[in-house]
Amino acid sequence: MGLFSDPNERERKENLRKLEDKRLALAQELDKKGFKPEKMLFASTENGGFVATCRHNGRQWVIASPGFGTEEPFIVEDAERFPVRKQEVLVKSEGMGGILGFGKKGEHGVEYVITLSDGSEVKLPIVFGRSCWAEYPLRKNPLLDTRRRRKDGNIVWELRPVDNGVIDRIIENADQYFA
Repeated sequence: MGLFSDPNERERKENLRKLEDKRLALAQELDKKGFKPEKMLFASTENGGFVATCRHNGRQWVIASPGFGTEEPFIVEDAERFPVRKQEVLVKSEGMGGILGFGKKGEHGVEYVITLSDGSEVKLPIVFGRSCWAEYPLRKNPLLDTRRRRKDGNIVWELRPVDNGVIDRIIENADQYFA
């Protein structure tokens, strides 16, 4: 067995290919519908996917990606306005706060719990110590690009960690998407 013939690596690459196939099909479908929002807010989720929201043509949109390596489809819904709960998140650090591997790093921020039309919920977390985020203008939006992304093209890997110095600005910006 060679260095590059690891079965786990083959599975990871296959999962990436399937995820990119789903994303590309979604981007082409949304392009046909004329979906071109000025900007979208993305946040990573605990299952290795993302939740994104935007306003387009006077409606609010929510797009949730499948978890990495799952067979789930993308969730795409729009409504005049989704019911949203804003939950504070505070997990105190333990021990040495994760320094040199001792203890646990704390978390703080908010989770926007969005109720979809079928009653299910998706969470868009803006949490320091846990999630990553990005806001993309239309011309740089990796979700809506109708060209195939190369190699390890999982959108989540491009998101930036929520930085403690700008978390308040990120939350204030996110609030505008749900107003």
